[in-house]
Amino acid sequence: MIKSFIDGKWQETNNLFDALQFNQRQQEVLSVVGAGGKTTVLRRLQMECIKKQLPHVISTTTHMQYERNERFLGHPSLRMLREIFMHCHTVWMGEPVNEWKMKGFSSEFLREVKNLGFWLLLEADGAKHLPVKAPRSQEPVLLKETTTVVNVYGMDGIGKKIQDICFGTEQVCKILGKTKEQILEEKDLILLATSPLAGKKGVMDCMKYHVILNKTDTEKEYEIAKTIARDLGKQGISYVHVTSQLMEKKEKKE
Repeated sequence: MIKSFIDGKWQETNNLFDALQFNQRQQEVLSVVGAGGKTTVLRRLQMECIKKQLPHVISTTTHMQYERNERFLGHPSLRMLREIFMHCHTVWMGEPVNEWKMKGFSSEFLREVKNLGFWLLLEADGAKHLPVKAPRSQEPVLLKETTTVVNVYGMDGIGKKIQDICFGTEQVCKILGKTKEQILEEKDLILLATSPLAGKKGVMDCMKYHVILNKTDTEKEYEIAKTIARDLGKQGISYVHVTSQLMEKKEKKE
């Protein structure tokens, strides 16, 4: 499910590419931040870019999980990148730090890839699989060329103790004026999404800013997400998306 609240109106689409209002003729440098499904968002966009035959790479400016297979570029090489993309129509790239995690290549190499015409789909901070976060002092790591920032939250964090569902607990508590034993409420997620110390940290005026309320897997979560989306719209966030099951089982191979 992908439903978008854009400029005060609800829209529904079958793909995330259109929901984010991307244009194939306009190259994007996308930075995905937040928690609650960043990698899932990137995987969904990867699948859609493959279908559109759009040159793209998936990587990170910090650290993220990866899969070591024929689609993976483990060292910075433009020649190998072209070869992988020619055969696989997609590229995951980064420097392995262990069997399951990689770190990003240099910003200089990312710019070289961009200059070849590839879209950059980047994970720009970490959350250790938790649904909500506030960035640490060194986060997020946004390329200055970033055109769109997508901030992701997991709706499964609403109604639970901050200490159990938030990454960067101390920063979350500082922004919200709460203790870690208190419950994360709808109004708290709205404050995080609109705060220049949290969801909008590092987002410049030249960058489009989208919020994704992910994991709306129950009717209750869906109704809460719709309320949050409308309230975010009233606070000037023009693009809010309510999503669920972005990756179906048959799509996880992409």
